[in-house]
This record gives sequence, structure tokens and C-alpha cells, in this order.
Amino acid sequence: MQARFYAVLGAALVACAEPAPSPRPVSSTRAEVAATSSTSFVCDPTTNFVVTFGSSFQADVSLANQTDADCYGWQEFIALNWPASGSSFGSPGDLSAVTWQGWMDVHQLFQADGSAPPAWGTPPQISGDCLAEAGLTADNARDVHPLVNATKFSSEFLTTSDAVEAFPNGAPAWLGDVNGNNVWYEVRVNQDEYNFVVANQYYNAENQLAFYTKQSQPPTLPLQLPAGCNQSLNCPAPQTGAVELKAAWMEVPNPSDAKWNAYKLTSAVVVDPKTQKCELVTVALVGMHIIHKTQSQPTWIWATFEHKDNAPNAGTSGSQSWNFNNPQCASTSVNVPTACQYNGQATVQTSCTPNTAPSYEIGDGCPAATPTQVTRVNAIDSTAAGVNETVTTAIASNWSDSVWQNYMLVNVVWSTNPPVIPPACSAGSPGCQGVTTPQLTQSLNPQSAVANTVLETYIQDHDPKNPFAKSNCVLCHQYATVPGAPSNTPYASDFSFALGEAQSPSSASFTESAKATKRLRAPRERKIRRIFR
Repeated sequence: MQARFYAVLGAALVACAEPAPSPRPVSSTRAEVAATSSTSFVCDPTTNFVVTFGSSFQADVSLANQTDADCYGWQEFIALNWPASGSSFGSPGDLSAVTWQGWMDVHQLFQADGSAPPAWGTPPQISGDCLAEAGLTADNARDVHPLVNATKFSSEFLTTSDAVEAFPNGAPAWLGDVNGNNVWYEVRVNQDEYNFVVANQYYNAENQLAFYTKQSQPPTLPLQLPAGCNQSLNCPAPQTGAVELKAAWMEVPNPSDAKWNAYKLTSAVVVDPKTQKCELVTVALVGMHIIHKTQSQPTWIWATFEHKDNAPNAGTSGSQSWNFNNPQCASTSVNVPTACQYNGQATVQTSCTPNTAPSYEIGDGCPAATPTQVTRVNAIDSTAAGVNETVTTAIASNWSDSVWQNYMLVNVVWSTNPPVIPPACSAGSPGCQGVTTPQLTQSLNPQSAVANTVLETYIQDHDPKNPFAKSNCVLCHQYATVPGAPSNTPYASDFSFALGEAQSPSSASFTESAKATKRLRAPRERKIRRIFR
């Protein structure tokens, strides 16, 4: 990993307004857009589903079929990756911010001491000592992304034993690219979710737990994040609803190489996991989850995207240059200090078997990451492939060099018969699955496994809690709980693992048993240095 210093950083981060929900009925919106906008296109001809270029999307929409769901996923991807400064959509080499990069990072939202977060729109503040190491000042760091997650989960920790959130459970789960650098991850939430957390003081983990423990026992009222709705759905106040976004970034060793003209790039400050020193690097976007709670989809809409050059389908490789697959892969030996060992392995032989999880920890004093050999276990299905072709063709016809034509939808998970989760329920009724986990799910589509090669690398096929069930986002997130929930009563967090990042100020109201449960989440944590002020 090498520090990359730039005399001129990307354009200043422009705070973006939340995509506004449309005041028009969904059915008329599609027709009106088609008739009035030259920057839109018909994505699903069978339902006349229109996708529009710009920074707004429908807060809720009636999904008629999988193609509609895929088109809606693309509409959100386009809107959230729309340039904040109004520049061209996906100009090669553009380091400036896109819409979602103005959202609140979970590290800001959930402070280490359980205190209130900064005001919405406050950019992440990097500590002074870290800025000095990276050769930055507070002024020219405004455009820089601080990245500290070396796995897709558990804020600032490299491993976790939270068995319900990711796989492998309680084991090393970092991902190394072909250059031997670990992938960096971040999670951000939109303003509706931020407002909900602040209004209820759920940035304090004790308040999330108290929501359930202060009810009559057993509780009958589920914690529910705000749902997106339009006036056509007769909601009292149209709103976007809760949206969470998870992004995966790989380091760019040679930014001047023309290869990177096919990627969304940004400047980032990262901590070298081995030396714990801050560095300024360029990173390329390689994966993204977008999840959105809506009134018509109370179990959320789950869309996942990645770069087309991440990894080949299983059993293939070809001559293409992949980000996470080397056709000439060769095993190497790594000496692992005691503090970094997993299962007592002092010497680890790296594997060329695809999708094999790492066998040692990275972090302070540990060896550097090594390349992970990745393949796509589940080929992109024909519906998603067809929608990808439609959308990328439309992008290319408007912006011939746009980086976004090189990204693809993996799939969208939604419910064809969404469950009705009442505001309250009687103990033992089906609706009370919204109170504890597993949370209520039904009629999920598609039925096939859904996995992103850089966000679910090691669990692309089967649900780790049920080897007979196909893996997808909802089947994992149905087990999301509020912090400190006792294991015998796992209180649900409305499918959101982000809420689980809340911390406790350690007051007496947070019971000793709840504290012990929270401590059990990561018994072998190897920390990445905290760089947020």
C-alpha cells in the first residue's frame, strides 16, 4: 500500500438534498415522465416502467414483476450516484462527490460514547494527527473520504462473532484484491433515517433496548424505521423513507493508468492495517448495496451492484484482467504472529481455491492482506442481464464515456406478497415476528441465491443459518437486533444492522447482562485505529 498525494483534490463536497418523493401517483408518473423528459427511457416495455436520469427517485412504487424491481434498483443507483456538483454523469477520473456521499456515515451517526451525532450535512472530521500523516490540512481534506472498515460489518473492527450478520462467523473476513490490498467498506444512511434515529435518541444503544424493555412483557410493538410513501398511497406525509447504502472500495495503485477510466474514483484517507499509519490514496468503487424501506415493501427493497470486472463466473477465467481473480494464482506462505492467528495457525498457506476465507487476522502488528481468489458462484440471471443491457445502453447514448456503464446490477430482492406488519400485535401472532427475530418475511423474489462477489464473497450460495435455504440479503438481515438484546429474546431492529452500531454511555440503565451480550459480539477484535474526531 503506498500513499498517493495530490496537489489538487476533487471538487468540493456539495451537500445534497434528500431525493424528493414525487407528489404524483405512481401510475401517472411513468406516463408523464415518458412524455416530457428527454433524459429518461423505458426500462420495462411491458409495464412502461420509465427510468429518469437525475438525483430523484420514487419514494415508493408498485412492482409488477422482477423486471420492474430491477429497473427500480437501477433508478435508485442512478439517483444516488448522480454528481452532487451537477457535472457530467460519470466523467472518467472525476473524484468529486456523488449524492450519497453527502449522507451520514454510521461512524458519525453512532458516536463511540453514545452521544448525539453532528448536524445533518456535517462532513466526516478526520483527526489532526491522521491528517498530518497523510499530508493534508483540514481545508483540503474536505473532499476526502475517511475509510476504516476492512470488512463489510462491525464498525472499526476487523473481525466479529456476530453470527447473524455475516459469514464466516467469528473468523477473519477481509477481502484482498489482486494487488494484495484489502478492500475498504463504508455504510451511510439517508436523512429520513438520520432524523428518526436522532428524534428517538437511538444513537444511544440503551434507548433502543429500552424501547422493548419498557413495554409490557412480552413486548407487542415492533421498532419500525420510516417507510417511503407517495401521496398516491394516502400516507399523511410523503417521505423517502429509510435508505441505507453500503459501498466497497479497492485501492488504486496507479491512478494514471487508463484502466481506471472505467471506475468511479474518489480520494480517501485509510489506515494501513499493518503500520496503523494514515495514508492518502485513490480508491475505486467496486460494489454497492442499496436497501430502501417503503410502505408497499415493509421488508425493504434490496438492490446490489458491482463492477463488471470484479470476478469471473465459477469455472471460467479467460484472459480478462480481474480485480479479484488471478488466472496464474500461486499459493504463498505467511508467518503469523500469535496475536493475529486464527485457530492457532502460526504459518498460513494462502489458497487458490475460489472464495476461501482468509486464515489470519489483519490489523495492528499483523501481516498485510494477500490476494483472495474470487469467482461468481451464481451467474447474473437473464432478467437482470437484460435490464443491465437496457440501462447501460441508455447511459452510453447520453454519456459515451460514463464510468457507470461499467457497473451491473446483480439482483433485486423484494416481496411479491409483502407481509402486513401491524403497529402492535398480540403475543404469539404472526405479526409479532416484527418484535423479535427472525423478522417476518414471505414471498421473496427471486427464489435463487443472490450475492455480491465483494460484499458476500464467502457466502454466495446457502444461508449460513439454514444450509437448505438459498442465501440473500433479507434472509440474513431478518436476524438484525438492537444492541444489547438478550440472546434468549433477540429484539428486532427492523432489518437494519446499522442500528446495531449504536454505543452505550455505560449508564446503569444498560443492564449488565445486556453489556455482556454486546461484548460477546467480537471477542478477538483487532482494531483499526480510529481516525474520526
